[in-house]
Parts: sequence; C-alpha cells; structure tokens
Amino acid sequence: MPHTRTRRRAAAAAALAAAPLALGTLLAPAAEARTGAEFVPRATFAVAGEVAEILSATPDGRTLLYTDSATGVVGLVDITLPAAPRQVGTVDVGGEPTSVAVTPDGRYAIAVVDTTDGAFTTPSGHLSVIDLRTRSIVRTLDLGGQPDSVAIAPDGRTAAVAVENQRDEDVVVAGVEGGLPQAPGGFLAVVDLGGRPAAWTTTRVDLTGLPGASSPQDPEPEYVDVNRDGIAAVTLQENNAVALVDLRRKRVVGSFSAGTVHRTDADTADDGAIAFDDEITAPREPDAVQWTPDGNLVTADEGDLAPTGARGWTVFSPRGRVLWTSGSSAERALAGAGLYADGRSDNRGAEFEGAEVARFGGTPHAFIGAERGDAVLVYDLDDERRPRLQQVLPTGDEPEGLLALPGRDLLVTADEGDGTISVFERVRVRSPRS
Repeated sequence: MPHTRTRRRAAAAAALAAAPLALGTLLAPAAEARTGAEFVPRATFAVAGEVAEILSATPDGRTLLYTDSATGVVGLVDITLPAAPRQVGTVDVGGEPTSVAVTPDGRYAIAVVDTTDGAFTTPSGHLSVIDLRTRSIVRTLDLGGQPDSVAIAPDGRTAAVAVENQRDEDVVVAGVEGGLPQAPGGFLAVVDLGGRPAAWTTTRVDLTGLPGASSPQDPEPEYVDVNRDGIAAVTLQENNAVALVDLRRKRVVGSFSAGTVHRTDADTADDGAIAFDDEITAPREPDAVQWTPDGNLVTADEGDLAPTGARGWTVFSPRGRVLWTSGSSAERALAGAGLYADGRSDNRGAEFEGAEVARFGGTPHAFIGAERGDAVLVYDLDDERRPRLQQVLPTGDEPEGLLALPGRDLLVTADEGDGTISVFERVRVRSPRS
C-alpha cells in the first residue's frame, strides 16, 4: 500500500506541474484580462535588527512601522520611494513588541509589549505610546497581562488589545501537550484614546464563559480588528472561536465557534511528492481576522492545537455562518505556483496566518498570507460568497504581517523568517490583445 500511495502522489505531482492553471492559480495574465491591474514586486528590504513581524503605517502611507521582538524595538522605514525603502530609526520599547498601530491623526504609534519572559503563570506586558514627531516614548500603560495584538478603531477614539496570556506549550493538560485550560485566562483591554496620552485609560473586558469557545475559562485571544461601528472581532485561536466586543460599551455582544474543516483533499505526508488526496478533520482555529466591506469576517485558519491544522481561510457572517471556505484551493494555488512546501505537509501545511482586506481601484480585495508558503494569495472580494483568486505573490521567508496601503496602491508584508519587508505595487497593465 505505501508503494501504491507513492505512485499516486507522483502522478498527482506531475499533473500539478503540467496544469497549474487548472488548480485556480490565476497569475498575472489572467488577472490582467479581468481587472487591467496587477501587483508587482518593488522591493525586498532587510530591516535593521533581526526580524520584522507586524506592520503599521502613518496615514500618508510613507512611513512603515514594524515590530522586532528579537531586539525589543519598533522600527521605522521610509517607503516614499517604494522601490528604495530606507531605515529611518528604531525605538526601544522595553520588552518584546508583539504588535503596533498608528492613530488616525498620525501623531502617535501604539506598541503592545510582552514582558512575561517565560513566566506563563504570571504574564505581564504594557502599552508603549510613541510620539512619531520625536520618535520617543511619552507614556507607558500597564496591561496586566501578556498582549498579542492591537487595533485602533477607525474613529481613533479607542484601541483594542488582545491580551492572550499565552499557554505553556510544554504543559500537558488532559493528555494534550500545550492543552487548555492554563490559568490565567486572557482578556481584551480597551484603551480610551481621548485627549493626550497622559489621560488615556484602559478597561478590561472579560472573555471567559463565551458560547462557542472550546475551553471557555481560558479564552486565549489572538488577533483583533475593529470596524467602523466600533465592534472588535477577536479570534480566540486555541478555543476555535471568534468574539465580538462593542468598544464603546465595553462589553461582549456576540461569539461563535469557528467550526471544523472536513476534507479528503489534503496533503499530509512529507514524502517529496505533492498530492491532495488525504483526509483531515480539524478545528479551524483562526489566527488573523478582518472585517469586510459587507460587514462579514475573513479569517486565516492556521490551526494550532490540532496537529493537521485547518489549511485554508474562511468568510463568516458576524453570526458565525460560513459563507465561503477555501477547501484545498488555497494550497493548490500555492502548488500551482511552485510555492507549496511539501516538507510542511505533515505539520499544518502552508499555515495561512495573516489576512488583510482593503479596496483597490474600487474593488474589495482579500490578501491571505501563507507563513510556510512564503507567499500572499490575492483575491477579488467583490462577491464575498465567491472570492476569486487573482495572483500568488512570492514574499520573503515566513510572511507574518500584511498591510494594505490602498491610497498608494501598495501591499507590504513583514517577513519574520529572514527579517525583510516585501513591497508590492498595484499597477495598470495592458490587456492582452484578442
């Protein structure tokens, strides 16, 4: 049987190489025919320090900020010329920065900083406020736990911080290594941004006991995004759930399970051949989340506790109904572009971790980052129930953070594995002649 399986995989791999477009990998020519535009690479820039993880930018889109947890700084890069980025400074934030965001007026950057240093039972962290004119810290607020991500509401009045209080992956709970629950539980910190930073305050929103969470006493919030109504969508990754929090009223207004993925077209064997013919059943365990223009949610379903991972991405209604899910198509697109890492097949596959949603040329786009595929998948999201793949963009090693700058027609990724930032520009192209 193993020999038969190997032959089947070899045949499938040959089919992939021979007919990549049959797998839905719509590269530049197909994108041109439909949209008259495509994303092209402009630069791969090695940042000062060691890694680049999460990105933000000033409102004019000319200065990038990135987190470097290895050296404990937030770095600044000038991309006035997208093809020639320049390092313009770093700010020491007194710990491991996990995320950063810029206020809508461009005056301040907010970095959330982990100071836990391996003390999982006594997690700690703070919020550093950076004055972008002087590039200095003007306020530090204790968060009372270990933060993971931050997002600022579009109106600039509030920020939401997912305080994860990460589990110890070496602790065995109910027979699961790194399992839940592991106290203390995480929560959402809501930061009121009224007035100058000296007047800012934080309020804790409890996320325990939520419907849909698999381990409700230990929510483990991971990623957060805020819509124009001030509703924060928060992924509870290891709980396989999403919570919705009204930042103005500072209370939970909804939650749902992300459900499970059942497929018979995955590749789960690290055997040197690519064949999508294996069965998996796994919780989605979403990482990044983004609101869409229609008020739905896009999640990058990386997986975590489940050894197979979920290997795709999903569009949910705000009540948790699945409107669309990628199935094998996202990994097949990577394979068709020659970017599927078979060495990860037995360990959560391509690991779709990052997500970004933005309008370019009047059309909503979804960008999905494959951490182990070293690529971003670009989708036309005009019909949120039928996303259409436009391009597969190779990035630096292990893209972690994705940032769209539609005002400048730019897409940027922070590539954690090699400490680079990849810059892409959307350009008009000539339509193929009929």
